[in-house]
Amino acid sequence: MRVFVYNLMFNKMGAVVRACRAIGAEIVNIDNEDIHKSIEHLVDSSKTAKPGMDCDENVSELLIFDGFTSDNLDDFLDAYKGTQAPPVAFKAMVTPVNLKWSPAYLYSHLKGEMGI
Repeated sequence: MRVFVYNLMFNKMGAVVRACRAIGAEIVNIDNEDIHKSIEHLVDSSKTAKPGMDCDENVSELLIFDGFTSDNLDDFLDAYKGTQAPPVAFKAMVTPVNLKWSPAYLYSHLKGEMGI
């Protein structure tokens, strides 16, 4: 299990660290140069870095969960909530559909789902 993180404020990052420790997940930072690469490349660096779906969206913050079951995700979210840190608005699990997307495109898609 891995949690890919992008651009989290210090208090939220600390909460993610504590939640990951509680459930045994690894944290992977998404660098600025990786925000437009495919999620598939992030989860398996042997894959091509060229995304199928990308955009020029400015990403505020993002969590991407790789290798999580729904129970694992519930455990992570409960542990995160227990830290009393502010919630991270934009988060998603890796799916077959979003593997070809860039994190920036995923963020844009999540914003659209939220009506923002």
